[in-house]
Amino acid sequence: MTYYIVKLLIILPLMAGLIYGALWLYRKYQPGVAQAPHERELKCIESLPMGTAGKLSIIDFAGQKVLISVTRSQITHLATAAANGGKTPPQDARSFGEMLNEKL
Repeated sequence: MTYYIVKLLIILPLMAGLIYGALWLYRKYQPGVAQAPHERELKCIESLPMGTAGKLSIIDFAGQKVLISVTRSQITHLATAAANGGKTPPQDARSFGEMLNEKL
């Protein structure tokens, strides 16, 4: 009986150490971690809350800055700024005043 207790007291910490070491090695050498970080094509540059239900966001995509309006139910493209800083409104864009008068 004493032999089994001594054996348990030796093997149990040894097994716990092996499990801990295996998990540490796995975390250190996880697949994909050693690769260089991937540069994302889409970046959220800035976001401005507009009341409780919406916000304006500037998204950088393909060298252009896109201004979008985000609400709970939809995302609307408002304007695009080219890489040189010139603003080009979308095809179906209306002025802010027209949109505001429509809502009133």
